[in-house]
Amino acid sequence: MATQTLSQLADYLEEHNDQIKIGDEKLATESIYTALNQLHVLKQPVQDYFTISEDQYYQQESDHLLTLQGGTKPLSDLQDRIIVTHTDGEPSDGSLRYNYAHEDAYSAGYDVQTDLHILTYGLEVIGATEQLDHELVQNNLAKDAVLSLALAARAIAAWQTKH
Repeated sequence: MATQTLSQLADYLEEHNDQIKIGDEKLATESIYTALNQLHVLKQPVQDYFTISEDQYYQQESDHLLTLQGGTKPLSDLQDRIIVTHTDGEPSDGSLRYNYAHEDAYSAGYDVQTDLHILTYGLEVIGATEQLDHELVQNNLAKDAVLSLALAARAIAAWQTKH
């Protein structure tokens, strides 16, 4: 079930933040991608989006929260991030609204801690609501937020291979 997986991943990332940041532990990106795919928010598996162009994603699927100005550049190069900050509404009444903010992991060179925060916090918020009503999450969670979590995981893993 995606709920427990998301919550467990968030807890794991929180507990192992320092080890991941200093490179003593590799980020398990496949587990993150699997959990994000289980949400069924995006039309394709998250890994498939890394190679499509920003323009293609913008025209076909984006909900226009991410700043997409790269044109033909692949989404894997995108440096903009959306963090899921909190939710409003009452899931038992069928009302759920996610709130988002932009985060910059690249303002002074890449900051792995920013992406770790985006990933941990986002998984925590989504995991809590997904546990209550999976269909409501599918209908209300921004596609750009799911993509942003996948991009953060990918960037952390790429950073780890260089350090």
